[in-house]
Amino acid sequence: MLTMRQANRRYLNRFIPSMTCYAVFLVGSNMVEAAYEPTGAPLTALAILPALPIIAVIWAMGMAIVEQPDEYVRAKLIHAMLIATALMLSVMTVWSFLEDTGAVPHKPVHLAFPLWCAGLLVGQVWLWARDRIAGHAA
Repeated sequence: MLTMRQANRRYLNRFIPSMTCYAVFLVGSNMVEAAYEPTGAPLTALAILPALPIIAVIWAMGMAIVEQPDEYVRAKLIHAMLIATALMLSVMTVWSFLEDTGAVPHKPVHLAFPLWCAGLLVGQVWLWARDRIAGHAA
């Protein structure tokens, strides 16, 4: 069984290279698309390329839960992820209904993951504050 330090290190060893690849792939694919204006399969490949590291980050987050040795920390992570999912789905649902009426412009769907990550931050801060108020600082 991993220690909490080992589990956190594994998470960072997965997360940091994935986000580095995301930045490189995003900038690179945008540059190639602007310079060469590809079509068909090459354009599809360029469009998918930046999504692959995001999928790796989602996997890293899942593995962080699986490998977390402390049940309380694991439960807090899952709770924060549920809050993030609820916030993202709520925002996307409301936006979609507004979009159907023409009240707002079409939403860029690729922002769903950053929105979920913002919700994860909100969830973690809320849980931290709740524990501080209750005197259960972890």
